[in-house]
Amino acid sequence: MERRMLSLTLLWALALPGTLGMNMEEKLVKYLFQEKAYDKNLRPVVSKDETVTVQLALTLSNLVSLGWTDYRLQWNESEFGGIGVLRLRPELLWLPQIVLENNNDGNFEISYSCNTLVYSSGWVYWLPPAIFRSACPINVNFFPFDWQNCTLKFTSLMYNANEIDMQVKIDVEVPENKDEPERNFLVEWIIIDPAGFTENGEWEIIHRPARKNVDPSVPRESNKYQDITFYLIIKRKPLFYIINIVTPCILIAFMTILVFYLPADCGEKVTLVISILLAQSVFLLLISQRLPATSFAIPLIGKYLLFVMLLLTAVVVLCVVELNIHFRTPSTHILSSWTKEFFLETLPRLMHMSRPAESDSEPQEGLLIRRSSSVGYIVKAEEYFTIKSRSELMFEKQSERHGLASRITPARPNLHGMDDRGEQLYNEIKPAITGANYIVKHMRDKNEYNEEKDNWNLIAATVDHLGLLLVTPILTLGTLWIFLMGYYNHPPPLPFEGDPFDYHEDHKHYV
Repeated sequence: MERRMLSLTLLWALALPGTLGMNMEEKLVKYLFQEKAYDKNLRPVVSKDETVTVQLALTLSNLVSLGWTDYRLQWNESEFGGIGVLRLRPELLWLPQIVLENNNDGNFEISYSCNTLVYSSGWVYWLPPAIFRSACPINVNFFPFDWQNCTLKFTSLMYNANEIDMQVKIDVEVPENKDEPERNFLVEWIIIDPAGFTENGEWEIIHRPARKNVDPSVPRESNKYQDITFYLIIKRKPLFYIINIVTPCILIAFMTILVFYLPADCGEKVTLVISILLAQSVFLLLISQRLPATSFAIPLIGKYLLFVMLLLTAVVVLCVVELNIHFRTPSTHILSSWTKEFFLETLPRLMHMSRPAESDSEPQEGLLIRRSSSVGYIVKAEEYFTIKSRSELMFEKQSERHGLASRITPARPNLHGMDDRGEQLYNEIKPAITGANYIVKHMRDKNEYNEEKDNWNLIAATVDHLGLLLVTPILTLGTLWIFLMGYYNHPPPLPFEGDPFDYHEDHKHYV
């Protein structure tokens, strides 16, 4: 019997605190909402002239924290079994109705309406999880070396500045030395929870300040007078774009220089330039699919592709002009003296072009000697047969064999005494002399034709070299100038211009 009584006593001792705690919590809820007649539609102020201070903070793990004091929810812990915190549904309490003003989906409601924590001092703390989609203007002027400033602007659409006072959250710093007092500081930054934060592969967070903005030009009765804005200054990580877009674009663009090393007779100069132009057009199409459709700015890589395409267009025109000059002939075009002097003497000298040494005009050996001697012989033969009479031509060698000296006699007409054999010999030699003169004249004309054609080819080579000297520095300097602008496009060292405070948790504002 005593053992049974002992067991009942122990069971009652274990169950009594839970039963009393549950009864005390129910009693507390009944006291707050029935006996004190709590009305969630009324602001928690004693008089209408008072304002409710609402503290706001933001965590990157999809959480926004709200805190305010409601004097109607105060109680004495000793009267309710030592209960210090009460968890209540937010539908039962007055809420400041703070929403994201610049949201992008038009949904101002919280994703999940979690419980609020109500402390005995009347302090209400609410930490509802939410997915915020804000409208962030994107500046693509320096893409892919850009940085963006995205903001989350929170304000109350129901209450003005005379009814609630929005402030950033005030937290308590617990010192490492227990002898030092605790200090309060302003949470002027977006909170990052290491356990719930995953680093993004494309963006890097540079600054994440938070501050209250007040517009003095707007009356206090307007909900535009005050807001709490969280700034997220992020910088794009350009490694992906450098490897997949920027580097191929630069390499393909510099292949344009190879066009000037192709000989004109290969017939592939224009084909190579157009192939490079089409490749750049494909890259421009790929970039346009990754950028927002905006006309406010041209991205940096887009500027470079447009620059290269314009340069390639000029190279196509230059190649067409060069090919036109290269295939010119004396039968279609006349080479003027100033053109020859400017493109064959002045420009090559200015561009330090090396030319093969020209052969000596005086015949010295080989074919040139034979040609010049043959021409002389033919001319002398024609003169000889013109001066000599036909009878002397026949018997000159015979007289020399009999010891008679040869003599030069002027040609005299002797039509009646002309021998048939001498006439036949002259008629046989005359066509040969005429043919030889024709061959000499034809060779001379052909040499002049080939020389003028070679001059056109040299002019085309000069134009080709001039294009190489113009395109190479323009392409190099343009590439460096465009991409160095992006390389030196860094976010500001401080979040706000003119404000020396960096709004970082390492440098706190104590209150």
